[in-house]
Amino acid sequence: MAEKNVQDAVTEKAREIWLAGLGVFSTIEEEGEKLFTKMKEKGADLETKGAELEKKAKAKLDEIDIPNPIKYMEGAMNTAFEKFNVASHKEVHELTEKVDKLTEIVAVLAKKIDGNGKTEAKPKA
Repeated sequence: MAEKNVQDAVTEKAREIWLAGLGVFSTIEEEGEKLFTKMKEKGADLETKGAELEKKAKAKLDEIDIPNPIKYMEGAMNTAFEKFNVASHKEVHELTEKVDKLTEIVAVLAKKIDGNGKTEAKPKA
């Protein structure tokens, strides 16, 4: 009879574990669906807030009435560069061209001074 009691106890424990597993599965299914619905609602709310924020930002830009924001930024950057005495890309390019022309002129003059078309290195004093 002791053997029968052990079998009954094991069978009862197995049934309790089975029922607990079913309960966990059911709870996860119910709570998971609630959680999914809640996350979906939060996502929709954030999407609405984002659209409102974008609309407000566009309205502010329209109030400022900047026809071409990129040109506006370029102008602002150029003004900042001028304040700090930083040369613009255009200025650097122009100076580079002038230096190149001067280098060519110096080379021509050096050839004329030499007379035979060759420049000679002068000894250091």
